Amino acid sequence: MSNESLADRLNGKLHRLFVVLVFAWVIAMGFRPMMDNVDLGWHVAQGRWMVQHAAFYRHDVFNYPNLGHAVVDEYPLFQISLYAAWSLGWWGPCLLTALAYSLLVGLFLRAAKTFDLPGSALVCFGVGLMFLYLQVVFPLRPHIATYLGIAVMGLFLLRHRETTSWIAFWPMALLQVAWVNSHSGFVVGPAMVGLFGAEMTLRQWIGTRNFPWATLRTWLCATLLIALACFVNPYGWSRFYLPFYQDQLESIRAYVSEMEPLSGGLVAIFSNVTLVAVLVMVVALITRKGATSYSFLLLAVYFYVQAQSVQKAWPVFGVFIPLLILSGGAFSKSIVPPKPGAWLNMTGHFLVTIMAGMALTLILDSAFPTSLQSQWREHDHDRSELSVAAAEWMKAHGIEGRLFHRCEDGGWLQQDGFDHGETFSDTGFGKYDQAFIHEVGLVNERPAFVPHFLDDYRPDFVVCSTFCYQWPFYLRQNGWRLIFYSPNSSVWTRPGLRPDLPTVSNDEIAAAFERDIAQNGMPTDVALFGRNIIALNSLGLEDFAFAKLTGVPKEMHHSGWYWEAARILCIDQPVFSADHRVALANEAYGLHQNLLTAEFLAYFSEPNAPNGVLDLLGPIPSEQLSHTANELKLKYLYYVHDPAAILLARRPECFDLRSGRAWQYIALVEEQQGSLDAARAAWKKAVFYYPDDPALMKAASDFAAKYNDAELAQAIADSGNVYGQTAR
Repeated sequence: MSNESLADRLNGKLHRLFVVLVFAWVIAMGFRPMMDNVDLGWHVAQGRWMVQHAAFYRHDVFNYPNLGHAVVDEYPLFQISLYAAWSLGWWGPCLLTALAYSLLVGLFLRAAKTFDLPGSALVCFGVGLMFLYLQVVFPLRPHIATYLGIAVMGLFLLRHRETTSWIAFWPMALLQVAWVNSHSGFVVGPAMVGLFGAEMTLRQWIGTRNFPWATLRTWLCATLLIALACFVNPYGWSRFYLPFYQDQLESIRAYVSEMEPLSGGLVAIFSNVTLVAVLVMVVALITRKGATSYSFLLLAVYFYVQAQSVQKAWPVFGVFIPLLILSGGAFSKSIVPPKPGAWLNMTGHFLVTIMAGMALTLILDSAFPTSLQSQWREHDHDRSELSVAAAEWMKAHGIEGRLFHRCEDGGWLQQDGFDHGETFSDTGFGKYDQAFIHEVGLVNERPAFVPHFLDDYRPDFVVCSTFCYQWPFYLRQNGWRLIFYSPNSSVWTRPGLRPDLPTVSNDEIAAAFERDIAQNGMPTDVALFGRNIIALNSLGLEDFAFAKLTGVPKEMHHSGWYWEAARILCIDQPVFSADHRVALANEAYGLHQNLLTAEFLAYFSEPNAPNGVLDLLGPIPSEQLSHTANELKLKYLYYVHDPAAILLARRPECFDLRSGRAWQYIALVEEQQGSLDAARAAWKKAVFYYPDDPALMKAASDFAAKYNDAELAQAIADSGNVYGQTAR
């Protein structure tokens, strides 16, 4: 008869159930529509090019403004792997994702046995928390190489913490070669080995009271071996430049969302998740009498600090959580740790198993919008931020020539066969110089700039995705002709080109929009619907757009997306007519929902009742307002000299840091407070982001003249022609 207690037996069963559930969830998660992402297409295209030419990608061959420019490809091994997976069909990338994350889970759960933590609820909590942090970014990205690299390197170090030979690190040298050719997070590898080696040297020094020269030499040689392995790449020293260049470059940080801090509700969510993570790690420390890897702890703290300003650091911080818990098992072998209470361990397993079951339910139950069935249904109905339907139509109708589009569409077009120098740009910003990245960002953020770029680059066709919901207004003004429309993408041709392709009429646009809703219902992602409504107005169908917006089910009138769409339609070009603006304002007043409608009413009433802006927005905490509302709030706090203005101005998380208007108001507030250096810095960013705004540029010039700021004056002069700077 077994000597195990009831709690121990229950704990074992719950642990096995957790393992089954978490692997099932990881595999299911991998089989969502993996290629429906704006950042994957150009990886496939570059991988295909390398395979077809049996050469590394060294010069840009896809984007006509950048043709021939030297490229340091950060991801060749990942790109070739992704292309190989994509060549198998839609399920290839799904299988690649499922295998990669299953390996990540398996590494940690298997290591629990090695470090005397079999069946530990804390290890299970660590793995679960890690996956919460991993949700910050899309799962199938080159970053996965860094997650696996950290896990493998960390577990190897724990197993070889007392090694006496640096030669034992040859498998990690091979890992580092693969890592450096897959993702720029490879720089973490040498840092892990160097810091861990320093920790082990100090531990031995403190333990023996004699300086361990042999240990120091072993770890120095191991660190040097891993560092030298980083040079096994096609670009040599240049490969080390990009990771640090990108982190510091304003253009990239401004326009790449994963390099920005979290905002809105995600801040609160991850604050709570981090509290739980800290609690779990503290419990792990207590149960192991303080045993842990202090070098891993130092790196975890570093990435936590980084995560406050760089969104992409959250997943890396998350990978260190199970590593820290496992390090407690490794370093407690020299002491006798207290045995955790069986019932306490069982309770922990019960909680983490319930959470794993809930996560699996959310992805398998068709009643949830997060389910695989729902995601694939939306994919099949072309509910995508990519111009999928437009690309298919272009191939079917022999569209050839220069294309103009937002960078998010570039990769998809390249992947879909438009890879002979026809695309304008893609999201691989690392291969562009600073001037071109700035151009691409302005294309994305300032629709009014589109005509200038069309004049300068002279493309043949423009492809619009759902991100381009205001472009049709400017295209129509400049004589461009709509030749294809679907609710989520459209194609335009320059005047006089392809007369054989008929212009899509307003009636055909309305019919296509109505048909999509009738056949497929409302999109699960209502943001797509909101953007498409704004696009209808930009296409010149104001009455139809108003009817479609206000005609949604009544419960949707109480949603944030509804009033954000209404705000854009009422204040941005082309502006709704007075009748439609008044109708929406009357509806907002009638709802009596301060938080939902305050932002819309503040913008609506600003021209006629500016004092009412602070009455509407003032009582609402800034963290609950949108970036645009905080921008408006700051403007009027500045006008009335409210002391709260400087407090808000110094909270960057409350603003869209790509908004020149926000930086203008921050500059004015800082000047008002006498902080001239901060005001200068803010004016430079205002000019950088909104060089097309005459009033802003005039105010910046006045500041430069008032304080004799030659550097700002030069920045203003340089911004006079920011488009078309790249050699063509």
